Amino acid sequence: MSSNAEDMMELHWLFDMLQHIDVGLVVLNDKYEIKLWNSFMENHSGVSSSIAKEQSLFSVFPDINSNWLEQKLDNVIALRTSIFISWEQRPHLFPFKSYRPITGMADKMYQNVALRPITNADGTVKYVCMVVYDVTDVATNKESLSNANRKLDFLSKMDPLTHLYNRGSVDKKLKSVFDTFASRGGSHSLVMADIDYFKKVNDQYGHPAGDLVLQAVSKVLGSSIRKTDFVGRYGGEEFVILLPNTDASGALFFCESVRKKIADLKIKTANDEISVTMSFGISEASRSDKVPCDWLGRSDEALYKAKGNGRNQSVVYSRE
Repeated sequence: MSSNAEDMMELHWLFDMLQHIDVGLVVLNDKYEIKLWNSFMENHSGVSSSIAKEQSLFSVFPDINSNWLEQKLDNVIALRTSIFISWEQRPHLFPFKSYRPITGMADKMYQNVALRPITNADGTVKYVCMVVYDVTDVATNKESLSNANRKLDFLSKMDPLTHLYNRGSVDKKLKSVFDTFASRGGSHSLVMADIDYFKKVNDQYGHPAGDLVLQAVSKVLGSSIRKTDFVGRYGGEEFVILLPNTDASGALFFCESVRKKIADLKIKTANDEISVTMSFGISEASRSDKVPCDWLGRSDEALYKAKGNGRNQSVVYSRE
């Protein structure tokens, strides 16, 4: 076989591989006109090579951000250096559908894109090769793992029964607000709340009914706070509410509003309708508090006084 024939065969093989390799290959000139459009691009875009060739890439895909991509293509030619675009920067350049199994999570194909300069024999660069990699599996697996980690992190902070924050989250938030007060001052209130005679509810109606009561009360507490406030289940039937930038009189007004809502609740179980009340103990952050537990202790003292005075009431801490 002659050298020319071998060269032609190698060229044929090379062209066949370029056409059928499992990545997208696009060659653009310095006017962004398409010179090569392989079968990967045909199959996923629905645009044949005969139609795509000689057209501007931006007329074939008008939704591509032309200013952004033109700048990158111009830099590849001017600087004679490659540029890599990760799916984490931009999930996809071309809006191709994801042809994955039915269980696939992505509607669109995630893509990594490499922009490489093509050097002519005379050393000039007037063309750019775009290599488009389908990384949908890698991207969706990473996003699934990230979503799972975020969900686990969220669940680790929440009380599973009431869907309020758990004790660990309360302690962390309490320290944060206390540190803010210690450095900047201001008026911040801490409330401890307790469902009155909750043990009798469990004894009379059973623990499943007690869980319904906890959930109903928690729903009222959660829906009554502002975005800047914080409420969590501290343990059993006891709750903590943090009211930043709220003095004791404002906290008292809030607690009385919530107390009345809870007293009006009619909690339906399978066989009964249950009503409960709550008691609230309030204290405002003080310079005399050395640690967050001091502040919490004063709210607990106020709650103890509310319960001692007959329950179903709100009491602001007082040294007297």
